[in-house]
Amino acid sequence: MKKLIGLFIIFLSSGLCANAQSAFDKKITAAVAQLTSNEPTNENPVTLNARILLEKDSIAIIVKVGMAPGWHIYQYVPSTMPYIAIEHILKLPEGFQSVGKWEISKPFPSSNDPGVLIYEKQAWFVHKVVRSAGIRSTEIIQTGLYYQTCDLHQCLPPVEKIIDLKVEPES
Repeated sequence: MKKLIGLFIIFLSSGLCANAQSAFDKKITAAVAQLTSNEPTNENPVTLNARILLEKDSIAIIVKVGMAPGWHIYQYVPSTMPYIAIEHILKLPEGFQSVGKWEISKPFPSSNDPGVLIYEKQAWFVHKVVRSAGIRSTEIIQTGLYYQTCDLHQCLPPVEKIIDLKVEPES
């Protein structure tokens, strides 16, 4: 009987943890959908915006990219190709720890370059972070992208865009 009760408690607690995580994931999905950036133009073909989502000691860093029509950025580039794939930027202050790796929106195969994966129109990236207990001051997380953007006629030099995000202390 004790074993049965023990198994029930383990099952119940694991279910509660999964529900709590999925609730945070649902909030992240909604935040990704709501996040907007400036309208990209041919003069500025890539725009970037970022925000954080807090839930107790868990933090989601959300980066959203918009691209002007006809422009794209690279998620994956084989070593035989001259393009530059995006690099995610994440600089965490002391007391913050990265959890896992970047979750990314689905890239698309390039119609012109076999083996190359690109983003057109928009893309999003999410990275989860955990904050240590007891942080009592406002901290800054830096996030962004290093990327190259191209259209059918030209590629622009690589660009690094960094956004500072304030994390308020726990209340």
